[in-house]
Amino acid sequence: MNRLKTITIILSIGLLIWLGPFRLFAENQSPTDKHKPHDFRATKAMVVAAHPLAVKAGVQILRRGGNAIDAAIATAAALNAAEPFASGIGGGGFMVVYLAKEKKVTVINFRERAPAASQPTMFHLNGQLQPKWRRTHGLAVAVPGALAGWNYALQKYGTLSLGEVFKEAIKIAEEGFPVSDTFSSINKDEYEKLLEMDGEDSCYLHDGFPFEPGDIFRNPSLAKTLRLISVRGPEVFYKGEIAQKIVQAVQEKGGIMTMEDLSSYQPLETKPLRSTYKDFEIWTIPPPGSGGLHIIQLLSIFENLPLKEWGYLSPHYIHYFTEALRFLFADRARYLGDPEFVKVPVAKLISKKYARSIIEKIKPEKVATTYLSNELFYRDLNSDEVENTTHLCVVDEQGNIVSLTQSINHFFGSGIVPEGTGFLLNNHMDDFSRDPKSPNAPGSRRHPLSSMGPLILFHQGEPFLVLGSPGGTRIFSSLTQIILNIIEFGLGLDEAIEAPRFFSYSVNGQARPLYVEKRIPAPVLDQLRQWGHQISLRETYDKYFGGAQGILILPRGQGLRGGADSRRDGTGGGY
Repeated sequence: MNRLKTITIILSIGLLIWLGPFRLFAENQSPTDKHKPHDFRATKAMVVAAHPLAVKAGVQILRRGGNAIDAAIATAAALNAAEPFASGIGGGGFMVVYLAKEKKVTVINFRERAPAASQPTMFHLNGQLQPKWRRTHGLAVAVPGALAGWNYALQKYGTLSLGEVFKEAIKIAEEGFPVSDTFSSINKDEYEKLLEMDGEDSCYLHDGFPFEPGDIFRNPSLAKTLRLISVRGPEVFYKGEIAQKIVQAVQEKGGIMTMEDLSSYQPLETKPLRSTYKDFEIWTIPPPGSGGLHIIQLLSIFENLPLKEWGYLSPHYIHYFTEALRFLFADRARYLGDPEFVKVPVAKLISKKYARSIIEKIKPEKVATTYLSNELFYRDLNSDEVENTTHLCVVDEQGNIVSLTQSINHFFGSGIVPEGTGFLLNNHMDDFSRDPKSPNAPGSRRHPLSSMGPLILFHQGEPFLVLGSPGGTRIFSSLTQIILNIIEFGLGLDEAIEAPRFFSYSVNGQARPLYVEKRIPAPVLDQLRQWGHQISLRETYDKYFGGAQGILILPRGQGLRGGADSRRDGTGGGY
């Protein structure tokens, strides 16, 4: 590796020169201290995402006359090239779309599906769970939905073709870019997985070793794949030579996916979930995305509590939020799964009456002894998942909006790369419950439950906030905290995103630790300990708490404000 340093430095300088013009495309760039809150500003249109090259791709499409849907797919594809460890065509996700002319909100579900041969005990051998099979094994791979979802959105609501919106992603993959600290640290964390599942010649390793910050990452195989899809369409991925490579890679690693599993995949367009918080409306995704439902539940709970009186990051606020989360995890395990196969009582769970019943169970200054009511039976739903995902937001000049969350699950997914394709396959089968009796147990063609919660918030009938985040089961907790930081505590958008976060859950009716970022004041933590909370400190800007992205739409044509999370490489741009 040492003999390559000089070449790497020269290439890095070249790339920085090439990237120079992009640094000027956004009106405001991040300050030197990337952790300092900083709202990006635009007057007409904006893209916010987890990598600057992806933002550039989206903004270019908007400047060329594409709409928000075109720009969102361009950004999503560019993330596959620039942030490949978090999402791509080997995964899936959800998008919330607002069409300004029709004043219509719709949801496109491109979540992965289980292969047809899946069954509840597929991860058990002789009655014993095999955890590795759920994460680094061919059985871990669900049928990818991203490409089908992107194409569906473009054909129905966009104005451009896949080939047109893929151009920048192809360029990024071919020409490369300097690896960030974030990319490098995640690459090192997942090194053993990549070495085992893809070998030392993996395109995601640098001469058999993890990439260091400043190294140039190129992925010509991915560029070739995207170019092939641009010419021949999604059919080559779901029915043609790419499909054959996917099936071969999965089956060589012990999986059960077939060509028929791929060829039969279809995205779904569904009605969004809608609820209210005071004089705000929330529009988000329904199950099998659980994050939107839980955000609505949490906001309905806090609608009845004196948050402003308690104050920002006060002990009472954190206590009630934490206890509410623990009760909601019991709901999650008892009720939630793929609504095509199990009955999910959505109306009951998001009702204001049900929110008040949860408040009644919370003790003001004491941790509850159990988080199970008489009518709930808790089943372990893999509450400790560490799903790592990505989110992007787009607002165009006409007022169309996209809030899109996509994922390959854990960083670098399953670690499996179909030969010569350059993209990672997901390990989203791990999002099914470990309990074969759970409503979220693996089953033929089922969608695994997701924690994603892309949303659009309206105020007095007009779009107000576009928001989403990665972070597994921390997604709905983080997004609710950001919303309350803005509405109740008066924080600016990026200030609300950068604010310290906290999270907890319950297992078998018992409280798990309260995980907090170190920036929460020590006296607050001391008070919470006195009330019975076990505190677990996390790093100040820990990726455990996700990487939220958002756009605030100011009233009366005053423009847009973007917020991008420093916990990842988020940024925003527009004009």
